[in-house]
This record gives sequence, C-alpha cells and structure tokens, in this order.
Amino acid sequence: METSLVLVTHDGTQREIPLKRARFIVGRQADCQIRLPDPNVSRQHCEIQLDAAKPYVKDLGSSNGTYVNRRRVSQTELHAGDTISIGPFVFVFRVEGEPASIDSEEVLEDAVEVGAPAAAPPKAPSVAKSQQAPVQGHEPPTRVPDPDDSDEFEFDFLEEDDSPKL
Repeated sequence: METSLVLVTHDGTQREIPLKRARFIVGRQADCQIRLPDPNVSRQHCEIQLDAAKPYVKDLGSSNGTYVNRRRVSQTELHAGDTISIGPFVFVFRVEGEPASIDSEEVLEDAVEVGAPAAAPPKAPSVAKSQQAPVQGHEPPTRVPDPDDSDEFEFDFLEEDDSPKL
C-alpha cells in the first residue's frame, strides 16, 4: 500500500512525504524519522504505524496532543484524507494517491493547530537529516541515501541551512 503525508503550510503550499517504512516516530527530537522542531511538539510526539490492514497514529504521551480530524486521539486508525494536526503542523494522510487533490484552505480551516503562529507559517521541510552535517557524537552515513527510499531518508523540518530543499 502506497502512503504519504502531505504537509499543508499556512501559505497554502503542500509538500508530500512518502511513507515507505512500517513505523515512523514524529517529534522534536533529533532521532525522530519526521522531525518537527517546534516547542509545541513533544520530543517523541506520536507514532505512525502502517499495517497493511489498518494504518494508525498513536500519541506517545505528548503535552499538546495529536489530533485527527479535529479530535484529540490517543490512538486511531487512519483513512485516506484524514487531517493530522501536530502542534502548528498540519498533514493530510494520502493512500494510493487519494485524495488526489487537497484544498489547502479547507484543510487549514479544519485543522487543530496548537501554538500556531498568528502570521508566520511553520518552517517548511528542508534537507534530510542524513544529508546535513553530522551531529556531535553521531557518525556520518556510510553511503549516500536514495531520496526515493524513506527507509534510508529522514525528514527534518528545519530551515536553518542553505542545503538544497526536498
């Protein structure tokens, strides 16, 4: 099953993140597969499991909660078109290309955004963590990651360097 998360930013732009692993940790911490560097996001905020029968999201005891379709959840099954709100970040869950089109304005109106800035949008995705300079105490990758293989590609939503964007 082909799945992805589509980040919808406050300015209406969308960025698709293919989900090719069976399990993703989303949070502020550097070792999360999807990193959201915002104080309203917990270090390990939530987990996304992609079981062939029932993909789901599970909150990992976050301070501000994980919301699916405006409802705070501890764990819930995900369906194509579900809106997932994590702090000021808003994602749409896409399965097998559905929904084919996403109305950014509608998604943002329907989202629950904890700590969303009044005027400035959340930082957009930038380069993968594995392509950035090594973090002190961590070894650099031994091979260049294939950007089409999310098993080797981590998404870091920082915009602090001049590296090429996703």
